[in-house]
Amino acid sequence: MNVLPYHHDWPLLADGHFGLQMHWFGRYAGYPEWAVERSRLAPHMMSFFFVESSSCWAEINGTRLELATGDFVIIKGGDEFEFGHDAQAPHVSLSASLAISQGGEPNILLQRAFPRRCSWHSHTEFVSEFEKVLSVLGGTTVGQGFALHGAVLQWVAYLMRHLHAPLHKGAGTAGARRGLDAILHAQRWAMEHLAEEITLSDWAAAAGMGGVYFGRLFKRETGRRPMEWLNERRLQLAVQQLMHSPRAVAEIAQDCGFVCPFYFSRVFRRRYGCPPSAVRRQPHQRLQSAL
Repeated sequence: MNVLPYHHDWPLLADGHFGLQMHWFGRYAGYPEWAVERSRLAPHMMSFFFVESSSCWAEINGTRLELATGDFVIIKGGDEFEFGHDAQAPHVSLSASLAISQGGEPNILLQRAFPRRCSWHSHTEFVSEFEKVLSVLGGTTVGQGFALHGAVLQWVAYLMRHLHAPLHKGAGTAGARRGLDAILHAQRWAMEHLAEEITLSDWAAAAGMGGVYFGRLFKRETGRRPMEWLNERRLQLAVQQLMHSPRAVAEIAQDCGFVCPFYFSRVFRRRYGCPPSAVRRQPHQRLQSAL
């Protein structure tokens, strides 16, 4: 009797485990009496504020900012803030306050090195992306919750693409994060640097740990040594690109962090039992070959 493999034995393409908490998301002001009195943002939240028209001011942790159309401000958990504007020329703003949890992290956005303030490159594009969420917010159709979560996550992804906010180096440190959460952070960091050379010491430092402890903890939580896990993720990414991109094998290898295409071919063959080019030559068997 043949024992069939379960599908969860296949390599993961993605594993999100996202949760969403949102306190507000909308278009505000445009009337003379608008103001936000001095407040403190909850420690696990982040707030995003965009001036759609006219001007206003913000005071964050004692620093006053004069804001004009197109300015974008980020308030982080624990920040003290207040807002106001000229009642004779009331402004309009787009603002959101949210937290995105993952694993044991109450808000993974707080791990990012966001700027406090910037001017958005395309005013109309930002408004358009924001309004995509507004069009879903408040609906009552079947699947509304899924639609709203998807819209908000897409909007956050839009912010991330344009703000280029990297993970804080050693964010949270090993003392503040435990076990699996520390390794999840380390894995996210590695996935954002796959095309770069990653040494064990650099990787451990980015996770806020020493190399020996990091290797031991990683093996305990994942069952694999760090560099074994890293090579596996790089190979999985290479498989996806070989299936869906016409680019040269050497280019794909470099994008996936393999400086030498000959080394890439060797580890690819050892892992999947065929050369990288076979994934393209045998389209009906390529999934089986890649697993």
